[in-house]
Amino acid sequence: MTFAYEGDNRPNPFPLGWFVIEATDRLGKNQLISKKWMGKEVIAWRDRSGEVCVADAFCPHMGANLGPKAGGILREGRLVCPFHGFEYDISGKCVKATAGPPPPSARLSRYEVQEVNGFIFAYHDPSGKSPHWHLPEVSKNGWNGRAITKLRVRSHPQFTSENSVDYAHLGFLHGYRDLKQLRPTKIEGPFLTAYYAFNKRMIPRMLRAITLQLEIEISLWGLGASAVLSHPQGSDLEVRQWVLATPVEGDEVDIWLAGDLEHLPAFPGINLLPMSLVRRLTSKFLVSEIVNEVKLDTKIWEAQKYQPKPVLCQADRDIFRFRRYCEQFYPQSSSQELRVASL
Repeated sequence: MTFAYEGDNRPNPFPLGWFVIEATDRLGKNQLISKKWMGKEVIAWRDRSGEVCVADAFCPHMGANLGPKAGGILREGRLVCPFHGFEYDISGKCVKATAGPPPPSARLSRYEVQEVNGFIFAYHDPSGKSPHWHLPEVSKNGWNGRAITKLRVRSHPQFTSENSVDYAHLGFLHGYRDLKQLRPTKIEGPFLTAYYAFNKRMIPRMLRAITLQLEIEISLWGLGASAVLSHPQGSDLEVRQWVLATPVEGDEVDIWLAGDLEHLPAFPGINLLPMSLVRRLTSKFLVSEIVNEVKLDTKIWEAQKYQPKPVLCQADRDIFRFRRYCEQFYPQSSSQELRVASL
């Protein structure tokens, strides 16, 4: 088993897997966007039927930038190059050229797309292989009323994901009390699930007197998508918090944070309020809480030196298992390899 690294022993900044492009409701029909994603400039748009295309932002004809700021536009759901007017459909195929028939080999460099759980993900694999796994649909009640925010940090998606199995830091850094692991961490291919219970004080000063007894299930689907399903002990309340890490460029990572209300018990008087309002307010509260938690981690991530051979203690066994889990997300063709000794 090996890890592939670049530079100062850090993991390759752009691992393979599914990484967020945009929130579903932020990309409308006949809307074109461009952004930095996995060290590249990419474009994304919906055609008139609502299908999404994500592709590199440069025309295969003469290399013009196809983004809206460079003059790229949509015409009847097709992308029009601002340089020579070549038109591309949602499959990436050139369907119209301004002088003669379109060249058969003129195709956009596209990425596999999955629209799931209220987000648009694209699959990144430097070798160009198609995905052999997909993200599950887990949001029971959809994402109506969801609140979303995004933080840009200096880190790596492996570092941000590793927190899910770093049992000791949950107690020391985040102050979770009476912390216990409910079941062994489960790893099945690209899917990892961890289970914990703990007591947690609310972070906002006005609510700090409130202590919650929580059980949580943390799910990782690769290094770009994770969610925390939690409910207070003895309650039917279920909420889900999303933490989605997408590399931008170099060591810059966008962390998308979102909150969903999955199940709301029949609290007295709750039926007097519009459910859309309840969802919206709950989601905003969830996101504010997770932003507070992530900011504690960000102070560590941004000053952290990566330890390819960490000195682990007995309580860190899941960190070792996580490092082994991560191997599948790095290209094996890298010029640098590091063997990780087993405990």
